[in-house]
Amino acid sequence: MIGRLFVQFRNWERPTQVAFVLAVLLLIVVAVMYAVGPVDLRQPAAIGFFGLLIILQGILLWANRGMVTPYTQAQRAYLAGDFATAAALLEAQHSKGKANVRELTLLGNTYRQQGRLDKSLAILEEAVELNPNHHFSLYGFGRTLMVLGRYAEAGAVFNRAYEAGAPDIIKLDLGEAYYRQGIHPLAIEWLEAAQSVVTEPHQVLMLNYLAYCLGQQLSLDAEMLQNGMPYWEASVERFLHTSYGQVLAEDVRAMQLMVQEG
Repeated sequence: MIGRLFVQFRNWERPTQVAFVLAVLLLIVVAVMYAVGPVDLRQPAAIGFFGLLIILQGILLWANRGMVTPYTQAQRAYLAGDFATAAALLEAQHSKGKANVRELTLLGNTYRQQGRLDKSLAILEEAVELNPNHHFSLYGFGRTLMVLGRYAEAGAVFNRAYEAGAPDIIKLDLGEAYYRQGIHPLAIEWLEAAQSVVTEPHQVLMLNYLAYCLGQQLSLDAEMLQNGMPYWEASVERFLHTSYGQVLAEDVRAMQLMVQEG
């Protein structure tokens, strides 16, 4: 920790370096006064000591205000839909051999969003090998397997992710994976378990659609379609070159027809 602070210190602005050094020196002086000084100075010294600690924390926060990690930058770009920037940032880390599990996972997910599925699979396999129990990596790996139409493998990986502590929303992914395999009893079981955890409009739409296809008492309406469909239409466009994308395109048409006829 001290070594990392020293490295950061060298990159700070000169006034901030001076302020930090002065605060540390004053902190030492006050500590000595408290330890060996007159009794009547101990209380003011103690107050000064804690005050200087607060000042030091403020200096550290100010000095590091512009320090944003490549992962954070890539994450922001990913959430903004700027996948090219996210990929470039993470590829730089990977090429240097510095990419950790989180960075590898985000890179694999970014490649999937770009439709670069072979690269996505390879990077996510690397992430899982690095940490076999990292649920975020396992989930991303499962999603790429799903998009590639490898539904049985995707379901197995989703199960591993769930057992490793993945959020409950993965129950929807498990339900879809079993549905795509034609294992309807397990699909129904997981979709029923997912009903209480889905929140996003596209999740609600897919859950209701799959449940309806399995004969459950759920239905679609125009509002649900309007709110959730853009996500799945974008997914169809992104993955139409895969068997999953083609099946998803049929699902989208079926959803639209159900609402029109309903």
